[in-house]
Amino acid sequence: MRRFNALILWVVIIGFALIAACTAYAVQLGHSQTDRKYRVEINRILHQIRAGAAPGDIVLNTGQSGAVHTLDWIGVEAVPEQIEQFFEGSGVDSREEFMILPVHEGRKLSGYLRFSYLPVKDTTSIILVMDSILLLVLAGLVALLLYVKLQILKPFHIIEELPYALSKGQLNTGLKESRSRFFGKFIWGLDLLRETLESQKQINMSLEKDRQTLVASLSHELKTPVAAIKLYSSALTRDIYDSDDKRKACAVLIGQKAEHIETLIGDIITASVSSLQNIEIKNREFYLGEWLKRLLLSHKERLELLKIDWTIDAYPDKLLFGDPDKLLEVMDNLIENAIKYGDGGQIRLSFQEEDMRQLIVVENTGNPLSAAELPYIFTSFWRGSNAEGKKGNGLGLYICKQLLHKMDGDIYAEPVKQGMKFVLVLRY
Repeated sequence: MRRFNALILWVVIIGFALIAACTAYAVQLGHSQTDRKYRVEINRILHQIRAGAAPGDIVLNTGQSGAVHTLDWIGVEAVPEQIEQFFEGSGVDSREEFMILPVHEGRKLSGYLRFSYLPVKDTTSIILVMDSILLLVLAGLVALLLYVKLQILKPFHIIEELPYALSKGQLNTGLKESRSRFFGKFIWGLDLLRETLESQKQINMSLEKDRQTLVASLSHELKTPVAAIKLYSSALTRDIYDSDDKRKACAVLIGQKAEHIETLIGDIITASVSSLQNIEIKNREFYLGEWLKRLLLSHKERLELLKIDWTIDAYPDKLLFGDPDKLLEVMDNLIENAIKYGDGGQIRLSFQEEDMRQLIVVENTGNPLSAAELPYIFTSFWRGSNAEGKKGNGLGLYICKQLLHKMDGDIYAEPVKQGMKFVLVLRY
């Protein structure tokens, strides 16, 4: 910011220096042109007089600024009063200026020539206009620099430390509102991001605390059935029971304890995904066309770099109901899966209508899942046979289904001849 202030100061100094130089040059040029015009004309007339021409025979270039307008002659034989009046400018228009020069014949003075001329137009007004224009240009440039400082550099200076603070987890200090047309919305968005991160941090801390408590409790509860299974299995191994009925009863008890463990494991899984059930959805109306523009902006460049054929069929720009931001998350997940599990050939979006619902169909080429695996595709922590060697946790499609259910929509999958197809169902 200090460097920019110095830049503004130097612009002002250089601007005034240039204005002063231009003014001095204009004044000097005006004076030289004034002197040159009538002096050149007078020299021409004197040359003709000395060549023997009579004053009355000389043609004058009258009417021009700085040119000789009238030519008067008085001889030395005139009475002193006439000569005095001649020198005082008698007969010369008050708007004109004049000059008197002696004329000699040989070495003898024969008389005087009086040259009157219209003065060169005053250049002061022209110089003032020029200076005013230059000052306005300088003022405009300084105003532009001040505008850049106040509307761009100052707001940017305010937010330049925020990303670093967020990366360090410093979420308590907010940002002041800014009316900058360039960064106002950006600053507001950053502060909203900070508040969201802070809120999510508190939620995560609370969930983590509850999860740790639950896991500790369930882990403690697991010890009892595990200890019983170990005891009963040890008894069976050592052949402690002397009858088949007792051995069967022991096996039944082992099965019951295993079911108890299975129930506890289910509780742990439920606790692990419980935070996903509390995802906040902000349903509202939005246009399909605007949403697709955002989707295209997010993925077009990446898919082009991967050389995947990305096709969006024609669509009716209808008004839909749901959370457009969460719907983008759903599409992000589906496209990521298409890249990860597809063959990299094609991803296609098409659009259909069914039962007053908008269907968005996402198809990708590659090996489809088997019919036996499809019922589990939206189950949490489940991964298909095509996931071997690929990173993931089996939650992506589960989250997609949860989000669409909260939008009063749905998602289902089906294999196609050369890949997979996912269909999103949305409300109008």
